[in-house]
Amino acid sequence: MNFGNFELIHKQIILDLTIRTLEHDRKYIGDFKMKRVFEMWFDAKIIELHTYVKNSKAELGKNGVRIQSSKKDGDFTIYTVVEKGIVSEKRYSNIALRNHCEEEIKRLLGLTE
Repeated sequence: MNFGNFELIHKQIILDLTIRTLEHDRKYIGDFKMKRVFEMWFDAKIIELHTYVKNSKAELGKNGVRIQSSKKDGDFTIYTVVEKGIVSEKRYSNIALRNHCEEEIKRLLGLTE
């Protein structure tokens, strides 16, 4: 697997997790005084991330790569990746995935450069 594909696969995994996290957390803003504003922000960022995921999948597709599935294995998540017919697995610590997702949300909030 070339490094460019590795980076795109990583990016797609993190963006997918970030979307799921935002969709999950959006359900819990019901008691906020500025609920509508936060709903608008969540919706805008989810749409933005969907665009990034779509572009990432298209780029991977051009290279003959796709993320086929994921499964949890204790403290790890295993992603099955198919690259030009060759199946491989990428293992991520769930803590590392959470940290990467947290960094992506900080970026969306403008808290990092």
